Formats: sequence, structure tokens, C-alpha cells
Amino acid sequence: MSNEAMVFVSEPGTSKSSREIVRYPAYLAAVKSFVKQHQHRKEQPVHLAIYYAGKRHVADVQLLEVVGGFGSDRVDPGRKFFEFVYGSTLGFPLPSKAYLRLILTNPKEFQEAIASKWKAITELRESFRRGRAQVIFADRLGRKLRGLL
Repeated sequence: MSNEAMVFVSEPGTSKSSREIVRYPAYLAAVKSFVKQHQHRKEQPVHLAIYYAGKRHVADVQLLEVVGGFGSDRVDPGRKFFEFVYGSTLGFPLPSKAYLRLILTNPKEFQEAIASKWKAITELRESFRRGRAQVIFADRLGRKLRGLL
């Protein structure tokens, strides 16, 4: 199965669109560097970081981090993880119309999401099945959480 995602990019100064192929895991090195920066936090440690390409937002870089203490260890009643969406930056350059989607959760919420089969967990499991997801970092708790998927 192909690991390509098509990104439609407008040419500067025109309304024409061209196509640029982004291959998963094209941003692996950048994602690893990004996660490594987060690993140094002591107050809210990263337990698990997963880089994946879901069926939604196929042109984007998607990174899920399970962070101790994030969101005061609450579970979202709307059954959705917290998500930041970034455009291209000097530290993380991306093609036009592509974004870094940083999905954040805490261990309690992640376990609840697995037990209750949240949509995001279904997409993550499917990404692993299709060979379009990989663990970037996992401590002991992170390995346990990964095992629940």
C-alpha cells in the first residue's frame, strides 16, 4: 500500500494549483526533533509520542503526545483530544496548505478514549494497521499505554 498523500498547493501569485506529493513518514526527522524538545519537561512529562497519517487531514503531519498532567488530568466530556494546528515555521517547514497537528492528551484521558472507542482512537488504530503510524517515544507508562491500543 502506498504511503503517499497528495497536497494541493497554489502557485505563488496565481490561482493555479499544482500537486506536491508528501510521503509518510517524510517528516520523521523533524518530528523526532520536535518530540525530543518536549521530553525535557519535568512538570508535564511526555509518556508517549506517536507520529501518524490518519485518513482525515492526509496532507498534514499528525503527532499525538500523551503528557502527564496535561489538562489537569481531566477527560474531555466531548470525547475529543485537545489539538493545536500549526502552519509552516522556520523550525518545522511544511509545504503550503500542510499543517502540523499536535494532539495532546493525558494518560487518564487516553485510557478512557481507548475503553470508550473514541473516534480519534479508531483512526489511530487504523493508521497502525495500515503501517502509517509509529511510536517516536515511549517511557514505561507510554509502552503500557501503547499496548492498550
